[in-house]
Amino acid sequence: MLRSTLSNWREYLTPITHTSTFETTGQLTPEEFVKAGDYLVHMFPTWRWNGTDYNNVSYKDFLPKEKQFLITRKVPCKLRASNFVETQTTETRDVGDGWELEGQSEGERESGREDTKSNEEALASNIEDLQIVDDDESEGGGDEEQLLQNELADDDDDIVDIKPSTLRYYDLYITYSTSYRVPKMYLCGFANEGTPLSPDQMFEDIAPDYRSKTATIEPLPFFKGNQISVSIHPCKHANVMKVLMEKVRASRHRARDTEAQKNAEEDWEDLQSDIDDGLRVDQYLVVFLKFITSVTPGIEHDYTMEGW
Repeated sequence: MLRSTLSNWREYLTPITHTSTFETTGQLTPEEFVKAGDYLVHMFPTWRWNGTDYNNVSYKDFLPKEKQFLITRKVPCKLRASNFVETQTTETRDVGDGWELEGQSEGERESGREDTKSNEEALASNIEDLQIVDDDESEGGGDEEQLLQNELADDDDDIVDIKPSTLRYYDLYITYSTSYRVPKMYLCGFANEGTPLSPDQMFEDIAPDYRSKTATIEPLPFFKGNQISVSIHPCKHANVMKVLMEKVRASRHRARDTEAQKNAEEDWEDLQSDIDDGLRVDQYLVVFLKFITSVTPGIEHDYTMEGW
């Protein structure tokens, strides 16, 4: 709980900035967070803003009252995170991701800092086929409906026999972290019959590599009550998002180069050479959810969209 207390103080003391550094740092301003949230809600109806239930919410005055946090409820989790762990040979202490583990020497910490970028790239490389098609590039609601049907069909191909005792559900919340200027995820889990999960049980749905590094037990900060959750610590989010943004940019650039070469062979003029291949700020949370799936692999996040 000490980490949670320190995190709350950091959130309280960090000044708010309204100057965008999205392209260079991977961080968001509050206004950009709202824009990204609006896009997420538009693309995925399962997500919504907190709305106008003002009685039980603790407000941040730099965000609109009705857009303090995003929520999606009763997301299924059929298997524990340990079921997704591949057998591999690893060292008992990982110092290559920027985290300082208890008992590390100064030399180990310096080595960890030097390896931070490569490990962020390795994490980003776990997210395959990272492509986003703008919603205005689709040809209408029929395509989106067909996409959802295809996704359900794909899920059916992977159906396994799930015992009711192993099925869980999660309420997922995304809010804005003032100290790190990125989105922050909170998870509240429930057993199949609706009983709240204990923190230890919720930790079973966090990938083993992240349990001691990124997961924190803390009350939901935006509710006036004392609802316990597991939060995904956001200290590395911005750096990982920068790597993912570069991956999106490189993928789009390759696609445009291929299209330009095809047009040249057919004597077509390339009218898109000056288009920015980067990730738009409003698409941020879609990529963020893709990243979160590596931390909570059993929770079926609704992140699939056209072009992924």
